Amino acid sequence: MLIVGAFGLASPVVADSTADLTVSKGSVATVELVVEISTTFGTDTDSGSVTQSFTGVGSAIVDSNIPPFLSLDLPTLQFDLGSASFGFEFFCLPIIGCQPLNVTVSNFMIGLDAGGVSGAVTNGVANFPKAAFVSSFDYEVSGLADIVGSNIVPEIYPFSTAVTEALGFLLVSDIELEPIVFEIPPKDLPPGVGPVVITANVDLSQATMVGQLVEQPNDCPGDFNDDGVVNGADFGAILAAWGPCAGCPEDLNDDGVVSGADVGVFLALWGPCP
Repeated sequence: MLIVGAFGLASPVVADSTADLTVSKGSVATVELVVEISTTFGTDTDSGSVTQSFTGVGSAIVDSNIPPFLSLDLPTLQFDLGSASFGFEFFCLPIIGCQPLNVTVSNFMIGLDAGGVSGAVTNGVANFPKAAFVSSFDYEVSGLADIVGSNIVPEIYPFSTAVTEALGFLLVSDIELEPIVFEIPPKDLPPGVGPVVITANVDLSQATMVGQLVEQPNDCPGDFNDDGVVNGADFGAILAAWGPCAGCPEDLNDDGVVSGADVGVFLALWGPCP
């Protein structure tokens, strides 16, 4: 007679699942540029925004193939926001009018730095308090000042996203990014102009990334609850699968039956996963 005792019955076997993510059709990004410029006239600020389609790719790892998920890893994540043009007006005075400034941004890329991020998922939302991002873009400024240049901004800031599943696909949405702040190098500015600070606010709340979930094999035999150790918490899975069970992960000796022979193998695997 088998005695379950204090071991209880284990939860179903779970394993990590992966997904190659792409920005779904119909997603849009809103990019707002806020420009603060100082000249001999003083300091003034203006802003403008555009909403447009964009592309993006990434890779994701979740702790199961069905929600609720407990963790989300994003080894890679990259957005290509393309190009956009903005028109600003500064130092507007009666009769004299305003000083125009036109800014064109191209090759605007935002992505996670090498290594990506890993974090817990709570109530369907993954939070990464210190995510390393790198943004880059080319810019052309004309009007009040004529400047051409490019910029790379490495930053560490909080980042969050919602994560769920539908019909076997992983959905990543409600992506929240912090503002990107950049100052045009003083050496590139004409006399009497500067500093010029550009803040890019990127709103991806109307965007979703999607990728098919692919369940990965458990690389630690006997660790049926995927907690990194083979112990009594896993023994309940063997008892729950006892009997004919071809292909079951609990059939550790692959003879098509979960039996005492598998218990012996299980005990030999006891301890932390390698």
